[in-house]
Amino acid sequence: MSISALALAALGLTANAQQACDLSDGLGLQPAAFQTETEACFEGLNGVTPDTFMQGQLGQFAAADRSDAGKASLTNLATLNEAARIHAYDMAVRGYVAHEDMEGRSHLDRVRLLDRTHLVGAFGANMAIVDDSATPEEAYRALMADPANKANLKRGEFDHTGVAAVRANGRIYLVQLFSRVEGTLQAPMPTQVNGKTDLKAVFAESRAEPLGWSVVSTSGNVLAKGIGDSVPASELKGQSGYLTIDMALGKDRYTLKGPAVSLF
Repeated sequence: MSISALALAALGLTANAQQACDLSDGLGLQPAAFQTETEACFEGLNGVTPDTFMQGQLGQFAAADRSDAGKASLTNLATLNEAARIHAYDMAVRGYVAHEDMEGRSHLDRVRLLDRTHLVGAFGANMAIVDDSATPEEAYRALMADPANKANLKRGEFDHTGVAAVRANGRIYLVQLFSRVEGTLQAPMPTQVNGKTDLKAVFAESRAEPLGWSVVSTSGNVLAKGIGDSVPASELKGQSGYLTIDMALGKDRYTLKGPAVSLF
């Protein structure tokens, strides 16, 4: 099933110039700025180092535990890795430990700021902080010590995962994300475009029917919405929000979460 002609207006902001990573006041609020600053941080950040070996080990341990529990294997998704990693960076630099960043953005918000194509249903996140001397086995045990984390790992709804292990300040910051990808936009959704953008999406559940789309702000306000190819102009200029698509499957109604955009 596909949406043949969903369209919406997105803000044509000027692209940010290439810059060095500076997380002292957090990441940009606009989607384009968030992406640009994240990319700059991944180029290198003094005192903060990703541990790719530990990330791989954590992924293997998680896969083995899911297999032992009779759950389907998870596909690694690059944008989940990136969202996990940038949150670990941010916590390390600004000295906090929380699922939400200091601007109030959730793990899923960060995924939606980075990912341009996937429509997400179920979502979950695990975190732990361990001493820099911890082995991968010790780090994984710490991650699974929380019953809620262990439950997330074994949830059957999830089909994708991402993980980050980041060394800084004598610690290792562990962030593990899970999602169920319910649909995919056929063309990556720009963070900034001039005029209208057609959205064509293919859904994992072939019997599901799209009811309409909306762009919703972080405070829950609907900034723009449409059904099919009917696109009212947004009266709210220069605001950012998140694409959502309302779905129907028989009598069931549910919402898929898509990329962050800016409206004008």
